[in-house]
Amino acid sequence: MALTLVSSSASVAVTGWAKNTLTIFQIMIRSTLIACLLAGVTALASERPNVIVIMADDLGYRDLGFQGSEVVKTPHLDALAKNGVIFTDGHAAASVCSPSRAGFITGRYQQRFGHEANCPRGKQGMVTSEYTMGQAFQSIGYKTYMIGKWHLGNLEEMYPTQRGFDSFWGLREGSRGFFYKEGKEKFGNYHSIEENGKHVAFEGFLTDRMTDAGIAMIEANKQDPFFMFLSYTAPHTPLQATPEDKAKANGNAYHALIQNMDDNIGRLVAYLEENKMRENTVIWFLSDNGGTVGSASNYPLNGKKGVEFEGGHRVPFIVNWPAKIKGGQRFDGLTSAMDIFPTSFKLAGGKETPNKLDGVDLLPYLVGEKSGDPHATLYWRKLEQAAIRHGDWKMIRGEGLPEMLYKMGDDTSELNDVAKQHPEKVQELGKMITDWEKELVEPLWQEGKGFIKVRYKKNIEYRDAEMVKPTLGAKK
Repeated sequence: MALTLVSSSASVAVTGWAKNTLTIFQIMIRSTLIACLLAGVTALASERPNVIVIMADDLGYRDLGFQGSEVVKTPHLDALAKNGVIFTDGHAAASVCSPSRAGFITGRYQQRFGHEANCPRGKQGMVTSEYTMGQAFQSIGYKTYMIGKWHLGNLEEMYPTQRGFDSFWGLREGSRGFFYKEGKEKFGNYHSIEENGKHVAFEGFLTDRMTDAGIAMIEANKQDPFFMFLSYTAPHTPLQATPEDKAKANGNAYHALIQNMDDNIGRLVAYLEENKMRENTVIWFLSDNGGTVGSASNYPLNGKKGVEFEGGHRVPFIVNWPAKIKGGQRFDGLTSAMDIFPTSFKLAGGKETPNKLDGVDLLPYLVGEKSGDPHATLYWRKLEQAAIRHGDWKMIRGEGLPEMLYKMGDDTSELNDVAKQHPEKVQELGKMITDWEKELVEPLWQEGKGFIKVRYKKNIEYRDAEMVKPTLGAKK
């Protein structure tokens, strides 16, 4: 070695210098490695997509421009649909608000945990043993935001910030007015607006304020990937609108609520674009169930909110992700709101969840790796009524009524009951429902007999729709 040619003192000096140099060199290597690792983590975080799920409340199937409406103007949603994917056979998990949300947010049939009817006030709500989409995203380092209508329980242990969301701005209960009532709202009224457990006295129009809250949450943590559930109360009753919005909708308050919601979605998208987040943000849009008020149009579907005809649960449903999903697609496969959980979680890097999901990862279908139906079969049940969709066949079962059978490919409007012509198909689908029901638990709460009586009458009405056509009428 070269060091043996010098004196011992020099050798010591050189050896000391070498050790110091080595130490400095090691520090430099370690610092570089740490910097690279941090850069890699930062890059990974920046590459992981943001996910926003926007849910409308009681929106009619036809009541958007891209769904065929000629009177409701929704340019921002139309643009998302045009540049994304429209699910032509997309369904909510239920035909009413609370169970629909329970199925979406868990990715599971809500009947597996007894959440069949609308959540009443009191101690009832979604059981806390269920794993939510918010918890899943928290587990992989996402910020999670819940804005708007919760409707999954009023108790503290059911509160959004206890169920997977870092921040909440909205109402615990079902729906409410769109303007603040001074002197009549207070904390403890579950229709009042809260922010992380504190009462909010808001100004102006509620849909505008919900969007403000969502933008503010993103702005506060722009460096982190996020999952947001933006659960608007529009266009659910009461049908309230500002004079300006109502004028733009030719005096129709229901249409004004939808158009104002569309304006707010446009404002959110513009914020994402201005902050260079839009390209890698996945945006889902759907309704929690079908339309119900007189101005709503579920055309060409039969039925409405609360019953198991298509108008109750087939909903406007789109996804838009500029970075990965090609726009201009119409996907005809059988799809459920339960699919949003596994699809979004997987594309964000998630793997396993504690509970087995009933939803399906849709991404392979959207990028051309798979074709066909994500679901061979889908089920719906709300207490005394149930339905099954198996391929093109749809059967509806109502207490005290004969089974109703429809062939979707030929009769999406469910105007021609063919149960008598196909008794073997009725028997087959009936057995499938019965077998599915063996996997479920008893409903944790019921509804008043009055609701059941109304549904009984409505089921007859829609069964005989070929004669009376109660919901089809003129296109709106």
